Amino acid sequence: MPPSDERGGGAAHRLYVHLAWSTLGRVAVIERRRRAAIETHVIAVCRRLGVEPVEVRAFSDRVHLLAGLPATLSVHDVAVAVRDGVSGALARAGRVVRWTPGFAAVTVSPAEVRRLRKRLAMLEDRPPGVPIVRRRTARPGARGRGGG
Repeated sequence: MPPSDERGGGAAHRLYVHLAWSTLGRVAVIERRRRAAIETHVIAVCRRLGVEPVEVRAFSDRVHLLAGLPATLSVHDVAVAVRDGVSGALARAGRVVRWTPGFAAVTVSPAEVRRLRKRLAMLEDRPPGVPIVRRRTARPGARGRGGG
């Protein structure tokens, strides 16, 4: 059932978004022992903002958040507030983490929330020393180089 708005009338509109941000250069600097605390802090920041944290995962080089945003907040404002909140909490614990300047954000339909939540829960951390492999995919109908 959709959540009711504060006036008690119709449903409150909610945008579901998958946010992710990584450490600068995707360097593995977030220790395993701090990840649960980071996830807890992300949830606390979300709740303070009125955001529904659906799934949160912290890894050695990135953080993923699947959340329901109220209509009053922008994706950018939520991403920056959560990322800055995590940075502040880490700094207070004596650990400075430099993040990439931006973040990734993809909207998710309410029908896809459960599937994405399961997928995020199954993600694994990249082992140290294993490079990130970027796969190139060919567009349908695209020609290779030098083709005639």
